[in-house]
Amino acid sequence: MTESVNYTLINATGELVAFCDQAKQHGWLVVDTEFVRTRTLYAELGLLQAKAGDQLILVDPLLDIDLSPLWALLRDPNMVTVVHAAGEDLEIFHRAKGAPADLFDTQIAHAFLTDGKQIGYAGLVELMLNVELDKSQSRTDWLQRPLTKHQLDYAAADVEYLSEIYPRMRAQAVDSGKEALILAECKEQVIKRGREPNAQFAWRDVGGISLLNGQQRAILRELTIWRLALAREHNIALPFIAKDHALIEIARTEARSRYGLSQIEELHPISLRRYSKDILACVEKGLAVPESEYPEAIPRFDQDGAYKRYFREAKAVLKEIAAAEAIPASMLGSRKQINDVYVWENFTPDSTRSQIEPPDLYSGWRGALLKEALRSILP
Repeated sequence: MTESVNYTLINATGELVAFCDQAKQHGWLVVDTEFVRTRTLYAELGLLQAKAGDQLILVDPLLDIDLSPLWALLRDPNMVTVVHAAGEDLEIFHRAKGAPADLFDTQIAHAFLTDGKQIGYAGLVELMLNVELDKSQSRTDWLQRPLTKHQLDYAAADVEYLSEIYPRMRAQAVDSGKEALILAECKEQVIKRGREPNAQFAWRDVGGISLLNGQQRAILRELTIWRLALAREHNIALPFIAKDHALIEIARTEARSRYGLSQIEELHPISLRRYSKDILACVEKGLAVPESEYPEAIPRFDQDGAYKRYFREAKAVLKEIAAAEAIPASMLGSRKQINDVYVWENFTPDSTRSQIEPPDLYSGWRGALLKEALRSILP
């Protein structure tokens, strides 16, 4: 079971500065966050935990504490930031301008060093330290105050044990010859989590666009631009403005009245009441788009013979290269990532390519291994 963890509650900026100064001498620190993200586009930070050397701190971001010394520490190229499953933590760091210069994600490292499967923090601690963590606080509302001692102990454990795991896992990465690859993937995740999607092309990420004609895709484009702008301005999760299925139906039916919108079952009554004028304005704007400016068609292709052949050959390419490089095939590429290449090559004009990110399998270390081979098997 979890042992008692000693930690310091940071109550003033000066205390945080002192910790950061000490952490610089150590060369690496473990960081974790507790946050709430139920109805918001961006995670809301509720608690921040860090450990360097024998100092473990908990910082309450809801207090009047300047967190910039910590963000500057993460940006320091001479500091290694250790996190487990850093995805949403990285989004928080980016928004605070604290994106790590040198990240080591133990979930990524474990996947490369084993069979490619993701492992949760509790599972990793049990596997490597034979310690069973208390999971009872995993659904805590971290924005509620005051936090109990039980909650604070739970949060502290998230960095305490990772500080024991990191040196061992880093040594394993070096011994296996996979350290450079692990660090490359960690760097890619830092970059990826810092990207803000181009609102003009948000429509491409909505499921069901193959149901729409050109005019209707123009309507969908206007709807997704509006929805994303509203979500960013007010920090509202996209589905709480309007779900994807609702936007598809609005575009497909070309709804031109409040009554027309009310007939769309997927559109929640609250969204209808709050946003009907904005939605109808998007429909009108989309209807005014000339044919020459329609968004490109992305048809359904999963039953297409050429796609099926391509997918089989792409999977074989990934398997062969993964074996040659001693990389778990699941870490090299997924079905979605293979499909993204197919869409990029077949349904993405140059004018769009210049404004969106290329497929994962064409970028970074994956691109260096896969791009030429994948392009050679295109139909």
